[in-house]
Amino acid sequence: LTCPAVLFLNFMAKEKIESKVALLLNPAAIGATGVPFESLYINKSAKGISFNIKPLDKTEIKKAFHSLPPVVKDILQSISGEGMEREEHAIKQRFQRQRGGIDIQSFSDKALKRYLHQQMEVLKPFSGLLRWYHKQPANNGRNVRLQPCSLSSIKPKLSFKIHKENGRFWVEALADLNGSLYPLSAFNRYDYFLESRNEYFLLSFKDHQALDWLNSSEVNGLLEDEMAFRAQVLAKLEEDYPVDRNNLFETTALEVTPINRVLLSELNDSFLMLTPQWLYEGFVLDGPFKEVVEIHLQGEVYHVKRNKEAEQDFVATLEALHHDFSNQRNGYYYLSFAKAQSRQWFLKAYYKLLEMGIEIAGIDMLKHFRYSAHPPVTSITNTHEKGSFIGMQMRVSFGEESIPLNLLQKTILSGASAIMLKDGSLGVLGEDWINNYAVLLKHAKIEKDTIHVSKFLAISERKLFNHAGSTVQVVKEDWWTKWMNWQWKDERVYALPASITATLRPYQQKGFEWMALLHEAGAGACLADDMGLGKTLQTICFLAYYLEKYPTSRNIIVAPASLVYNWQNELEKFCPGIKVFVHHGNNRKDVELAGGASVFITSYGTLRSDVDKLTETAYGVAVIDESHNVRNPSTQAAMAVAMLNAEMRIALSGTPVVNNSFDLYSQLNFVVPGLFGSREFFRKEYADGIDKYKDEEKIKSLQRLTAPFVLRRTKEQVAKDLPERTETILWCSMAREQQEVYENIREQVKSSILTGIKTEGLNRSKLAVLQGMLKLRQVCNSPLLLPASEQMDCKVSVKTEVLMDELENIGNHKAIVFSQFSSMLNLLAEECTRRGIAYFHFDGSTPAAQRAEMVAAFQQDDCTTPVFLISLKAGNTGLTLTAADYVFLFDPWWNKATEQQAIDRAHRIGQTRNVFAYKMICRNTIEEKIVQLQEKKKMLAETLVAEDEGFVKNLSEEDVAFLFS
Repeated sequence: LTCPAVLFLNFMAKEKIESKVALLLNPAAIGATGVPFESLYINKSAKGISFNIKPLDKTEIKKAFHSLPPVVKDILQSISGEGMEREEHAIKQRFQRQRGGIDIQSFSDKALKRYLHQQMEVLKPFSGLLRWYHKQPANNGRNVRLQPCSLSSIKPKLSFKIHKENGRFWVEALADLNGSLYPLSAFNRYDYFLESRNEYFLLSFKDHQALDWLNSSEVNGLLEDEMAFRAQVLAKLEEDYPVDRNNLFETTALEVTPINRVLLSELNDSFLMLTPQWLYEGFVLDGPFKEVVEIHLQGEVYHVKRNKEAEQDFVATLEALHHDFSNQRNGYYYLSFAKAQSRQWFLKAYYKLLEMGIEIAGIDMLKHFRYSAHPPVTSITNTHEKGSFIGMQMRVSFGEESIPLNLLQKTILSGASAIMLKDGSLGVLGEDWINNYAVLLKHAKIEKDTIHVSKFLAISERKLFNHAGSTVQVVKEDWWTKWMNWQWKDERVYALPASITATLRPYQQKGFEWMALLHEAGAGACLADDMGLGKTLQTICFLAYYLEKYPTSRNIIVAPASLVYNWQNELEKFCPGIKVFVHHGNNRKDVELAGGASVFITSYGTLRSDVDKLTETAYGVAVIDESHNVRNPSTQAAMAVAMLNAEMRIALSGTPVVNNSFDLYSQLNFVVPGLFGSREFFRKEYADGIDKYKDEEKIKSLQRLTAPFVLRRTKEQVAKDLPERTETILWCSMAREQQEVYENIREQVKSSILTGIKTEGLNRSKLAVLQGMLKLRQVCNSPLLLPASEQMDCKVSVKTEVLMDELENIGNHKAIVFSQFSSMLNLLAEECTRRGIAYFHFDGSTPAAQRAEMVAAFQQDDCTTPVFLISLKAGNTGLTLTAADYVFLFDPWWNKATEQQAIDRAHRIGQTRNVFAYKMICRNTIEEKIVQLQEKKKMLAETLVAEDEGFVKNLSEEDVAFLFS
């Protein structure tokens, strides 16, 4: 007999076990604090396969991976638990020495992740020498599955495609693997690893960071704002990756005559090199000719059409400068330094190019030319004043040599800080000289040794106009005293006119005084306060002040048609003594019939139509409201505004810059004509550098130049001076088509209702009255609310246009829009979508849970949806929407209580900002008459009634006749 122990030993001797070792990857541990690599033993026997996992350490590497080359074993050691722990310790030691005060663990985790990536890059070429396995989640993540895998030698190349859905952009990432393109969603991504079908691809660390950035909250907050998305997301991606824009963005085509330029440089320390270049609206192009050049910049795409004839003419001009150039075909021209200086060739060529109006760049970077030992000496004397320009004699010299001012101006405009002198040396215009005098020369008109500059420049560049021996004092000393007091002291500089019936808040008093100060200096003003801060009131105060000084003067206000009657009402409210004449509408009267009116009010459209009549008068003050409407100087409205002859010019806009800095040109050229030179000069000197390249120096220069003439205060800056809540009527004037629909419906309704009252009495006709009022209110909102047979093919809604303009200009604020008509909210939602305005929207049919979700999202600080469309019945009670500080009541309600309840959705406990509420009313309609009845019957207007019928019950027959008149 054999004992059991012997039988067991015999069995074990017969069982065959085959064991192999692999490198086990745990990809989920890369972004965490765990160890991503272990050693895995795969044991095969008759019973099946079993696994044994061991830590990857020095002993295990020596035992299990002993046959690998030393370099691979070194890498395994570096990514083992021991190696990672050692590296983490070293990182923290370096951190403590160099970066005190920052979260050490966060820094260490990021640095360790980069270290591991570097090791994987080294290991990748040797990956075929190893057997690979990886851990994958199984059973919904409760267990782990071990499977064979591989590390590919193919390096993925990322590209991106832009999509847009429901007004929101999103970026699709794509991976190029050996010329085949795959969406990144087809892979499992673990930080810088992409995995598909058990094969791993290693991304570059930059690609990994780009993908993390795209998934961050920073980018998520920009996906509903096209301008921000293009400038901050698209532009950043296009710096490093191919991006398919998917035809979602317009391309800007540039077809202009180029400005010729020569770039000077040195070749191999032996030759002077001249490279022909061309400036196409700020873009510098050179090299072989190409019909169209595509340029990506700040999220914009420009197609620059090159002018072959102009470029060839310039090349021929350069070739004619030296006989050696005709045989050079490299796209640039060169001469040895000896030839360049022989017979002063370079000096003569330099001045010849400047005289031809050709820009010269790079001269201050040349090393093989000597520099003059003389500093620039400058003298300036004011000699005469003509209109808004000052004549000044100016002399700039290096030693005995006086520099021609026209050549000096061209040098400065080209961006150079050195000029070639007649002895062949370079005269250096130092940083101090550039800071002191460059702006004067850039903005000057030059006539021999005299420069003519706008006197308005004296306000921003005072030191340039205070010269000993000057016969003209541009701005008097007592004015400077007032200016400094206005800036730094709380005391009043000018008293508020007695005719003003309002009490001004401190910042409004400052705004009025600022206009008066600039008028005293002979300049204009651009008031750019946030919407709702009282630009209209401040301007009315100045008009009253001006009329006290010049009571016989005529003054004009130009505004969008929707604001014409708002100005009339505000003038009557705050300064009832001013006689106003409105020149607007199809039945407008001749200006000659204005009588003794002091202030004319008209619209941009009327000014454009009656430009000859309205511009023949010499005005005291000319005001253009919402001046961003004339930001394009090429439009007829902008040209008509520029023709206004006025002593004092005022532009009002909460958003003077809508698209780019060039928007300022037309508005400020109205305010201070001549200061900014020609459109081409402003674009080249300021707009191109700021808008295309975000040039900090250009931004500072323009800010310094415009600072005295532009006053902007935000709600946040003056919040302590604001009332808790401001309620305003936003007047709207219908276009002809909408007005015709309204009048047609009004006549039908009026006839039916008055006939019914005569036959059945007022009490029995109340329902008909209510229905008639409802129909007219619908026309005021939009004719599209009517049955198709009554619309008269009219799709125009003035309220929609005015509201959309307001929503596009609220900046970083949020707004609620209320309407009693759910169908109107649907139309507004469609228009918001068309204009790219993100919104939430609910009405009575929206489930309560969905409403709560939208409200909660809207209230979040990081929510980038700025508009909430709500029906009155669904949202008038029980909602807290304190994230909004603007409320628009799209259609009027019959009692104040209902309006107040709507506004209280934003104006309630938890609101930290001042709330601005706007009731939108169509001029010359039943809506205006309702407002008038509310004022007339104040007791009625304040009565708490639950339904519209409550309003109707209190109407007399005279009231009904008035409403439908």
